[in-house]
Amino acid sequence: MTTTPPPPPSAGPTGTGPLTPTDHRAFAFLGHVNSSLRQCLCTLARHGVALRRDAPERARLLLDTVRPWPLYKGGQFLFDLMEWEDLMVDGDPPPVMSTERIVAACTLPVRLAAAATEEAPAVTKLVPGQRTTAALGLPLSLLTTTARSTLLSAAQDLTDLLGPGADPDDDAGYATDPEPVTDDTGAELPPLEAGFYLYEDIALGALSVLGPLLADHAPTDPAPPA
Repeated sequence: MTTTPPPPPSAGPTGTGPLTPTDHRAFAFLGHVNSSLRQCLCTLARHGVALRRDAPERARLLLDTVRPWPLYKGGQFLFDLMEWEDLMVDGDPPPVMSTERIVAACTLPVRLAAAATEEAPAVTKLVPGQRTTAALGLPLSLLTTTARSTLLSAAQDLTDLLGPGADPDDDAGYATDPEPVTDDTGAELPPLEAGFYLYEDIALGALSVLGPLLADHAPTDPAPPA
């Protein structure tokens, strides 16, 4: 299954096994990435189940709005292609990931998307002879700055998201929680529902948890005509 642990490490650097200590450390990191991704997806799905339960009309309108969008359809394709449902339901439910941690991990991608879709201001009074410089120099400078900032920020975000603290997954069969689970706001989160609703619940949970972050980057309304 997706969450099957890597082979046990050899006795040490001098072990006779085919895998090196570096291999085991690499597997440990990648396994932790899987665990954190599973924890995040399951948490979002639980928020989605709670939204369907507590506000069914809002949940229906949210899904009706996003279903035609390529971003939603592409997410559905990747969800099926990468078999994330198997990842989510294999083993006992992971701990709930805090809303703050999810928002922090998604802040950089949202900012980059906002910057990429922002309408560039019109260039006025361009000095003759500097069109080539303006056309090439500024974009290249922005590209270099953005790339450097993106790599540094992404590394920091990954460090924060995947840092120590996530509990390892149990390989037992999937089971619902014996006790209600609450998020960092104290709201009760029901168990996720595998099957037909799983991807929809993740989408609803993402809209619920990330809604304030997305709203903060919404384009401003154009000024009314004089």
